[in-house]
Amino acid sequence: MSVLKIKYSFIICSFIFFIGCSTSLNYKEVEIIIEEEHPFEKAIGTKVWYSLCYTDSSGKINYIHLKPEQRIIKIWIKKNITVFFCARILDDYSPIGGVINPGNDNRVILNYKNGYLVSFLQDLYIQNPKAVCSINYERVYDLLEKRGILFSFDKLTFARALLNGNLNENSIYELSNIPIEVNQAIEGYWISENPDEGGFLISDSNYKRVKLSLGEGEHNYINFEKGFRMKIIVDTRSKKYFVKIEEVNEELT
Repeated sequence: MSVLKIKYSFIICSFIFFIGCSTSLNYKEVEIIIEEEHPFEKAIGTKVWYSLCYTDSSGKINYIHLKPEQRIIKIWIKKNITVFFCARILDDYSPIGGVINPGNDNRVILNYKNGYLVSFLQDLYIQNPKAVCSINYERVYDLLEKRGILFSFDKLTFARALLNGNLNENSIYELSNIPIEVNQAIEGYWISENPDEGGFLISDSNYKRVKLSLGEGEHNYINFEKGFRMKIIVDTRSKKYFVKIEEVNEELT
């Protein structure tokens, strides 16, 4: 082997070594776990696929398809940024969520309680990545949970305060639930996607009518016996809501 070839090989090996070291210094491998069984999966006795989305430092949202049996995934992310993760069954319905912080934090278990806040922050992230990534997520989450408004805080005033750089306790307000009445619904037991909510029964004895108290956003229920989904979208500011009943996803039948 000539001296020139030896030098060339040395340069190539050094370059590869440098790139490897640089990657290990700036990036970390993290583990994302879906631990809870979704209420709809429990109802049908089988797992369904999820879509996973997460932020990075580019201001974009990345998407990964998770097969039905895939409940743990490992990916590489930058060490010095906060990363927000959301997953949705069938790329639909309300999300589960979680956060990985800068430094040595390298594992997150996604859950329903984090989903609403994390999904909201992902939406804001597209507008202003720097502002969202600077948030002290644990502090905000603890504040919302302590006040019992994880799913009922005023997203509009929250967003304005965060994007203007003056988010504090005084800029987080509660939006109270509003009464919902569903009439002429399909008979049977309707299961909620919220694991803490359970569901409700509609029958002739209650005139095929149900009264609920719901907060801002989308709420989903499925009548597995009849194969229908009830989607309720609530706007607590205007005190209006929209109810749609449609056939359930094929994967959930």
